[in-house]
Amino acid sequence: MKNYPAGVIGVSLTEAAAPFNTLLVTVLTSTSTLAQSACTLTAPPPPPGSAWGPAFCSAFVQITPPAS
Repeated sequence: MKNYPAGVIGVSLTEAAAPFNTLLVTVLTSTSTLAQSACTLTAPPPPPGSAWGPAFCSAFVQITPPAS
């Protein structure tokens, strides 16, 4: 994923409230910052295709300032 932060020590996956086919990937770094990416999950293509279908994710964006 683009802009994946260095020093990740925790990961959270959450279904977005809307749209329902979006998965939020939130990471915590060793410097106490949070960054998030939104992944849109799509239906699988006609065979052959993976069971989950392709996922398209935005670049990670920092959502908190560094700890002081």
